[in-house]
Amino acid sequence: MGGSMKYDRNKIEIGHYLSKTNIHLRDDNVKIAFGDEFDITDVLKNNQVEILYHHKNYTFDKDILENAIIALSH
Repeated sequence: MGGSMKYDRNKIEIGHYLSKTNIHLRDDNVKIAFGDEFDITDVLKNNQVEILYHHKNYTFDKDILENAIIALSH
């Protein structure tokens, strides 16, 4: 178990993010457009994250967000 821990900019954690694609959450009929900013407010169990977008909270599957967002701040 050696090696250096390198910072993973695609790691999903609490912070402020920018969408680099259109993200659609069919359950709540929510669409985050390319270039929109939002916050991940909690990383939940079951591969879910809670986000704050336009002053509302939504739960997203982490897999949907993984390659679709850029971290602006953690």
